[in-house]
Amino acid sequence: MAPPDTPASRLILLTDNAFSADLTARLGAGCLIATTLAALQAALAQNPESRVVAFGSGVIVPPRVLGALKGPAYNFHPGPPEVRGLFPSVFALYDGASNFGVTCHEMNEGIDSGPIVAVERFAIPKNADREMLDRLTYQALLALVEKLSAALRDVSKPLAHAKDRWSGPVRTRTDFNTLCELPANVDAAEFQKRYRAVGEGPHHALSIKLYGQRFRLDNRREAPVVRGGKEI
Repeated sequence: MAPPDTPASRLILLTDNAFSADLTARLGAGCLIATTLAALQAALAQNPESRVVAFGSGVIVPPRVLGALKGPAYNFHPGPPEVRGLFPSVFALYDGASNFGVTCHEMNEGIDSGPIVAVERFAIPKNADREMLDRLTYQALLALVEKLSAALRDVSKPLAHAKDRWSGPVRTRTDFNTLCELPANVDAAEFQKRYRAVGEGPHHALSIKLYGQRFRLDNRREAPVVRGGKEI
């Protein structure tokens, strides 16, 4: 049976299952969920008039898919326009930023380069580490989704552009891996700076090469695993 033709059913959320409940609570239970590119393409084949909204997804949507859409697709970026690319909270903390934020923008073939729809900013607490900042960012992202929910559900017209513009370099996984690799002569201040920014996760931690061996920091495994600011 086809889903009812409601505003929510005309939204395809490109996201992770861990975030779907929070998103549908704000955008409507009828939203279609796609967690892979293949699932997105299948959903679009059956619902060609739908709008695509990406949130916390690692899927890269190719230009040919974006170009075939009836209107713009939108992405919720977990950082402000001046912190582009992967792991924006990490680089904001490492660079000593005092403010952070979240961004909704149109998707195009470039990374974090499409026209910006909305930006919400907040101060970074002085004692914030990566886990704390990611949690604050997640809540800010959900608040922005809720703020834009009516406009997102109205697929008859695109969302208006804001005056904000992208700036700064696009950070990559290579940049992140470089930050995780401590220099052999690292001092206490640089170690603490990187540790605050990088934190520890199930698949990453600070490491250092000494005497031909690699040593990897492993002292917070009892902490909860947080992805995108949400404990999973």
